[in-house]
Parts: sequence; structure tokens; C-alpha cells
Amino acid sequence: MDKKMNFKYFYGTESDQFSFYRIPKALFTNDCFKELSSDAKILYGLMLDRMSLSIKNQWFDEKNRAYIYFSIEDIMELLNCGRNKAVKSLQELDDEKGIGLIEKRRQGFGKVTIIYVKSFIQEGYEEKKTEETEVVKFANQTSVEKDDTGEVFYKTNF
Repeated sequence: MDKKMNFKYFYGTESDQFSFYRIPKALFTNDCFKELSSDAKILYGLMLDRMSLSIKNQWFDEKNRAYIYFSIEDIMELLNCGRNKAVKSLQELDDEKGIGLIEKRRQGFGKVTIIYVKSFIQEGYEEKKTEETEVVKFANQTSVEKDDTGEVFYKTNF
């Protein structure tokens, strides 16, 4: 990259004016996703973003499961990569050759393949998380005070 760009700083809350892709933190922190490439994790985030469009368009199957259309060409364009890398990233997520975060369903000759994007939260994961987490309870310390008019109010100290 020979050409250095000159970018401006963000001031105040200016960064809130842009839209962002969201990639679940669990894909980077949970051990079961360690083998997944960064490209596959980014692709999954892009697919989650595409799910919101599918829900707006009411793209649900007969079992009320939302699905998306996401071609290899779309992946190549968004990830700025070649066909081989796009196919490899998709296969890493697939339930046939990969981890199982997506399921592809072919619709027939000449029709676009639909993709079901599955939840990254594993069954039993939440239960395990709450068992390991120690809950600490604090008692609210409340004092009763009177203001200048003699009215009683409660002051809570956390």
C-alpha cells in the first residue's frame, strides 16, 4: 500500500452516525470457535446482518425459520477476495463440512440456494455460564432524610 491516506479524528459522539457490522464476541472468546478463520467469523457477522433484511422481507420457510440469499459473488465482493477463499469461508460455517453455523438448502436447478443462519449460542451454554458465575448480592442502604419543607424522602446509597 504505497499511498498513505489522511483521515480525520472522531470528535464527541460522531462515530454514532455510522452503521457497523456486528460480530458476536463469542466467536473470538469461546473455545469451540478457535479453529474458525477470521474470514469465516466476519462472513458470519455479515450473514447475521443480512438476516435483519430477510426478516423485514418476511423470508420465512414453512417452519417459520428465517433464511437469507447470499451468493458466492456477494461474499467475494464484501470480503474483497477470490472465489476459492469465499467458498472456503462458507464451507467453514456449513453444517456439512464445517462447524454448523449455517445450513444451505438447494432449491433446484437454476434457483438460488437459501441459507439458514443458525444461532451461535450452544444449547446448555447459558446454564453452564450461570452455574459458574458467582452471584453477589448487595443490600441497599437507604437513609431517611427530611428536606427544608419537612417532607420525607429516601436516599439510597449503592
